[in-house]
Amino acid sequence: MSSPISSITVTWKTDPYAGEIPAHVYFSTSASQNDARPIALIFHAGGFVLGSSAMVPKTQISYLASRGFVVVVPEYRLCPQVTVLEGPVQDAKDVLQWCQESLPSILNEKNVQVDPKKVVAMGHSAGGMLALVTGLSPNPPQAIVDFYGCKYLADSSWSNPLPAFAQLPDPPKDFVEKVFQGPQAFTSPPMFVQGKPNLADPRCAWYLQQIKQGTAISSILPDADLERADPTSKFTKNFPPTYFLHGKADSFVKYELTVGAHEELRTLGVETELVVPEDLEHAFDLQPQVGDEVFEKYVVPALDFLARHV
Repeated sequence: MSSPISSITVTWKTDPYAGEIPAHVYFSTSASQNDARPIALIFHAGGFVLGSSAMVPKTQISYLASRGFVVVVPEYRLCPQVTVLEGPVQDAKDVLQWCQESLPSILNEKNVQVDPKKVVAMGHSAGGMLALVTGLSPNPPQAIVDFYGCKYLADSSWSNPLPAFAQLPDPPKDFVEKVFQGPQAFTSPPMFVQGKPNLADPRCAWYLQQIKQGTAISSILPDADLERADPTSKFTKNFPPTYFLHGKADSFVKYELTVGAHEELRTLGVETELVVPEDLEHAFDLQPQVGDEVFEKYVVPALDFLARHV
C-alpha cells in the first residue's frame, strides 16, 4: 500500500451540453514501465444524480494501483438533466470503450503501458449498477465488483418513500427546479454536509425530495426505459465473473436484490461470489482506512477478486 501513486486527468468525452468530461487516472510509479498493466474502471455513487469521482475512496484506488492496476475514475453525466439511460448508462458503456481504445496511447506518452484486453470494472451504489452495465458490452470486463449496487429497478422497493427522510421540509419549487438549468452536470456537491442533508444546494434538495417521495428512480427513468437501463434484465451465461458486497443493514438499497442477482448469475453458470455482512449500512466502505476491520475483512477480498481475474 505504500507504493507512490501518480495521477493524470484527461478528457474522456466531449458532450455538447456538458463540455469536456474528465477521467482521473492513477498508477503506481514503482511498477515496471515495461509491463503492460491491467485497467480498473471505478464508478462513483450518488443515485445517478449526485456526487463525483471524489467519492471513490483513495484507499481503494491506492490498493488497486499497488496491485499493478492503472485505475480510471471517470466523471459521468448526472440526472435529471438526462435520464439514467441517456446519461450514466450510456457513459458507462462509452468509457469502457475509451479505456480499451484510447487510453493506451495516452498513457504510452507517459511511459505507462496498459493491456486493453485486461479491464475490470467496479462501482458503489449507482456506480455498482454502472459496473454491471459494462458487463453487457461487446468487449466486457474480465471481472466486476458491485458494492451495494442499484438493480432490479422495477422492484417495488424503489417506489417506497424512505422513513428517515419523512421529516425533511419541502423546498420551494422554483429553487429545486434550478437543477434543470445551466450546463449538463457531471459533478455535484455531496448529499450530506457535516452529517446533515444539504438542502442549500438545488440538486441535493431536489434529490432528497425524490427520496422522500419514493420517486428516486421514476423521476430519472421513464417506465418504458426500465428494462433497457437495468443490466439485471439482460444477464446471460456469458456475463463476466462478478463479486457482490452488500450489507444487510442497508436502508437505501435492499440487500435482497443483490442476493437475487447473485442467484440468477449462479443459475446461469456464471462465476459469482456474494458477501452480505450482517450489520453494515449503505456506503459502509467509503470511510474505513487501511488496517480497519471493515477494509481488511470486506473491501480487500473484493479488490483481490479483480486482481485474480487479470
